[in-house]
Order: sequence, then C-alpha cells, then structure tokens
Amino acid sequence: MNILFRFGERHNLTFAFPVGGGNQLFYPHHFLAKFVQGFSARSPRRFNILCHHMRFLQPEVQKVVSSSAVYFSILRNPVQLMESSFSYYRGMAAFSRARSLEEFLNQPYLYYDPTDNNRHYARNLMTFDFGFNPDGEVSAKRVQLMLKAIEASFDLLLISEYFDESMVLLKEMLCWDLDSVVSFPLNIRDSSTKSRLSDTIVEKIKEWNRLDWEIYTHFNRTFWERIDRDIGRERMRREVQALRERQEELARTCLQGMGSVAPKDIKDSSLRPLQHGSAKILGYNIKQGLDKETEHMCRRLVTPELQYSSALYKKQFAQKPPQTHQPTPSRLGNARWHRLEDTQN
Repeated sequence: MNILFRFGERHNLTFAFPVGGGNQLFYPHHFLAKFVQGFSARSPRRFNILCHHMRFLQPEVQKVVSSSAVYFSILRNPVQLMESSFSYYRGMAAFSRARSLEEFLNQPYLYYDPTDNNRHYARNLMTFDFGFNPDGEVSAKRVQLMLKAIEASFDLLLISEYFDESMVLLKEMLCWDLDSVVSFPLNIRDSSTKSRLSDTIVEKIKEWNRLDWEIYTHFNRTFWERIDRDIGRERMRREVQALRERQEELARTCLQGMGSVAPKDIKDSSLRPLQHGSAKILGYNIKQGLDKETEHMCRRLVTPELQYSSALYKKQFAQKPPQTHQPTPSRLGNARWHRLEDTQN
C-alpha cells in the first residue's frame, strides 16, 4: 500500500477511498461500489487506484475502475499467515480462549464457530478475501474452479516471501522505474512476538487452511514460471540486487540506525504504527537535518498505512474554496487487493 500511495501521490492520481475515510472498504462484507467515497450509480466516476482492504467482488470493482485497469494481489504462505493472525487477532472469539496456536489446532472446532462474523481470521483468510467460502468443501473440482476464477480476474499474483522478486515483476508489468517499487518493510512484528512452529503444527496449519494452501502452492508455481518466461533467473537476480542496493542507499540517507525500531523507541508519534493484539509492530526514525525535499521523500517511505491513507484522503477531498459552491463530501461512516488504472506514459 505504501508503494501505491507514493506512486499515486507523486502522479496526482485518484484513490477509491472508503466512504468517510478509514482503511477498509466495509470489510469483511463483499465489496460494493457504493462503499467508495465519491461514487454515484447515476454518474459513475472512475478512480485510478483501488488498494484499501476489501473482500473481492469483481463486478462491483469494475464499476469504480477503468476497463483497462490492471488487477494484482499478493499471497502469503498460509503457515506464516496463520501464526501471524493468531498473534494479531488474539482478541477475537476463535482465538481468545486458546492458550496457544497449538492448543487451537489440536481441537479447532472447540474454539472455531463458522457462523462468527470474524471467523475468516482463523481459517483460509486468503480464500475469504478472494470472495470465496473459507469453510467450503475441499474437493479437486472446487479447488480448480476457484483457481481458474482467480486467474481470470487477476493479471498478476505476487508472493510475500519473494517480495523483491514480486516488485521486479510488478515494475515490469506497469512500466515503472526502480524507485517506484523501492520500499522499507512496514507493518512487521518484532521477532520476540513470533512463535516457532514444530513440523507437526505446520502440517496441522496446512490441513486446517487447505484451501489457502492450494491457492498459495498453485500461484507460487506460476509465479516462478512467469519469471522464467518473461524475465529469466539471471536478469531477475540482477534486478533484485539493484533493488536491494537502492533500498540500502535510501536507508543510509533516511534512517537513524539504518533499520526498524521498537514502537516505544519511535520518536515521532505520527510515524508510529498501530499496535494490535499481542503483536509488537516496528517502525522507523528519520534522520535529523535533512533538506526539505529529502525529508519529504524519507517520511513518505516510512509513514504507516493508516496515517498515509488519512493524509491522502484529506488531500483528495479537501474542502473547496467557497466561491466554487461545491459541497463538502458527506461523511457517512467508515482488507488486501490492488486495482490500478494504466496511467503511466
């Protein structure tokens, strides 16, 4: 999201924000066009970038983006995703009574209620976010239909564990330059809040999240097939090296200590990420004494999602000067997909 926020801001593009601001398009409900600030069915408006958290529903997405929009998403290994969810969402019903992830997985239905509104955090989260039933039957036919539906909707599926390679693929597809996809890791947990998983627990996670595992293994394979077809391993290695060298250069320019720090050590409160559950989310300190232009660039690289989204919302829906006689947008109240209109030269 930080990468898309920076690109959109730099090129003065429009974002499909949730009505009233916020960072979720009425998640966990399926996405509807009416959830977007400024959308009107009578006079449809097309937005350049749709990247806030949602549960995917393509017919509704198509109402708010151009017909030439590029659709992409990013997947994460379901094993790490489950471990992270247990840490981050400990307060929800499915996890709150289990003393450990192992205890939950030993008897999941003792804690898991398929009718609970927040059940998706505890099982097949990616399946849910793509718009499917996380408690659906795991049959070969159903899995194939699901994979074909995702392939038909998305131009590119990125892989979190190969983030740098993913950014190279994204850069190639969108004809962007290197700096557009350089980033610092955001919304990451301190290692002290991560749990080591035994082989037995890993297998139980895969089985409990079988639909997610099928999605991940399929698109992990097609990810590397695409690299071999479109770029080649040797060129990919050089591109990734260039990306990492640029990231290190920016870290030397921008960051105190060259890396992330614990939330208690972040000096600028506006750069402190949201802390949730038992996770400890890291952040950054920017060097002092930077010139105005460099400071602005560095700040954008380390601004957390919530603060960045809020700033862009206020900029896009700034109240117009009185002489224009345009009303202030109504504020009616408040997921992982990216839709981007092809706006580059």
